[in-house]
Amino acid sequence: MKTFSCFLFFLSQLLSQWAAAQELRHSIVAATGSSVHFPGTEKEFMDLNWEFSNPARTLPITAVGGRHPIIFEKYRNRIEVNTSNGSFVLYTVEKADSGNYKMTVDLDPKWTRILTLQVFDPLSTPSISGNYTSENDTVVLSCTVQRGVATSILWTREGVVLPADQRQSLSNGNVTLTIWKTQESDSGYYTCTMENEVSRTNNTYQLAIYNDGAHYRARYGLFPAVLLVCTSVLVFNVRLVYG
Repeated sequence: MKTFSCFLFFLSQLLSQWAAAQELRHSIVAATGSSVHFPGTEKEFMDLNWEFSNPARTLPITAVGGRHPIIFEKYRNRIEVNTSNGSFVLYTVEKADSGNYKMTVDLDPKWTRILTLQVFDPLSTPSISGNYTSENDTVVLSCTVQRGVATSILWTREGVVLPADQRQSLSNGNVTLTIWKTQESDSGYYTCTMENEVSRTNNTYQLAIYNDGAHYRARYGLFPAVLLVCTSVLVFNVRLVYG
């Protein structure tokens, strides 16, 4: 009897493993607000069911077995079902829709399918902030977004990936680009490109590094000449008035 019981237990374990192996698993990535198509089956069926699950809950979605599928409360007005193959479209997905979607067909493990949906916010256009700087100062550029989470951040300058030399470094997950001992040659257009699973976006910042001496001369170099002209005009007018 013990031998037979062990045999039955061993057989049940094999059947469970076999059934699990028959479950087809796929992954779908979608952006918030988009629509997602969940494919049905090629098998003729009497009864097909979809359910949603995540670590917090399990919800029935739809039961298809005739002309009019049963759509359960949480998914009413959110899905459109194709009764011929059991596929459905889920509209206006949210991050809360991330999880596993399981299709069972006539309770046959061979036709069980599990699709994992991951929903992400698309990235907004990055905003780049920087500080005014002159030569031999430190400039800090920061690239941030209002919506979404970036999985990749890349800085470039005129097609060259940064950092390009030892005076440049990236920090805070590549959000921040720092340039030490700035030079006039650091002036130019700096582009921050962000990506995540559902979007790619970028923005460009014009950095101007000023040479303080040249800037001062350009601004104030004409002052003595202007002062001399004004003085000459004033003297001429005085002589004209008083003879």
